[in-house]
Amino acid sequence: MTYDQLITYLPALLPILAVFSVGVASPGPATLMILGTAMSQGRSTAIALSFGIVTGSLFWGGVAAFGLVAAMKASAGFFMVLKLAGGVYLIYLAVRSWRSALITQAPAKIAASSRKCARRSYFRGLLLHLTNPKAPLVWIATLSIGLGDTAPIPFLILAIVLCETMALIIFVGYAFVFSTPTASNIYSSARRPFEALIGVLFGAAAIKILTAS
Repeated sequence: MTYDQLITYLPALLPILAVFSVGVASPGPATLMILGTAMSQGRSTAIALSFGIVTGSLFWGGVAAFGLVAAMKASAGFFMVLKLAGGVYLIYLAVRSWRSALITQAPAKIAASSRKCARRSYFRGLLLHLTNPKAPLVWIATLSIGLGDTAPIPFLILAIVLCETMALIIFVGYAFVFSTPTASNIYSSARRPFEALIGVLFGAAAIKILTAS
């Protein structure tokens, strides 16, 4: 990427980061999962989950930057499968939350320092984002702001790296905030209604994905 190209496209970085940051920080399945995990299982597990979500986002960002999403959009079958997978996974998460809400006695807290637990949380976050059909489309919208179809690949890569850095800061920040002793005490005192609410929100997200055209 030449200096002239960099100067031409550099002003587009600010709106790209702004749009992406708002999308990442706004409530959704990823933030719900981080919030619930941080309050119930601790900071380390929530951070591992955040890294999994960001990894999934990085995958879709790369796919969008190289124009593969546009090709996949032409395949109705592919996006139908992705919608079904994402919807089913969110329903599964909703059912888990509802089952937890029905348990009178609070389950034992999982050891947050466990490697196995962290690995499992990482792959939960990765699966959540890889099966989200809106993730690649959001990336297309983000990268197309002020860039058109002529943006050089090095600039797109720079934009993705900056966006993913912002996503990591936001998600890990959520993990820190919602794993504080105060947040844990709030969760402990209102665990059942909280889990029920999380289940309803996951269910609503599933319905929204499955019914989206």
